[in-house]
Amino acid sequence: MLSEVLYDKLVKITDKNTDNVFLLNTESTPENHTHEIRTLSPSHIIIVDAVEYEAAPGEMLIISKDQIDTFNVSTHSMPVSFMINYIEETIGSKVLTIGIQPKQMNLVNKISDEVKNSVDVLTDIIVDLV
Repeated sequence: MLSEVLYDKLVKITDKNTDNVFLLNTESTPENHTHEIRTLSPSHIIIVDAVEYEAAPGEMLIISKDQIDTFNVSTHSMPVSFMINYIEETIGSKVLTIGIQPKQMNLVNKISDEVKNSVDVLTDIIVDLV
């Protein structure tokens, strides 16, 4: 959902130059997209994911690489910290990880209003940074 909202804001609403902005919705298998990431060789990567950290639904948290394994991060088949280390070591990208507390942590594709509001706020911030 975040990538679609961000795309709409960057391309349809703003007149920003997005030639060097790439959005990947990797869902639950970011490790399956390492070839794309290596090909793009980005200077910066922002990973946004559902993270259970006993906060109010929709609350956001910047998570350091050292902290990431202490949180319940979505439903990935590989630890996100492994993916971050791989990206930093092989590509040299700077990686920022942002967690959003879901209302429920399950595989249902229903996104709560609280998370939708956080996605809207976060995409506005990212658009401002581009």
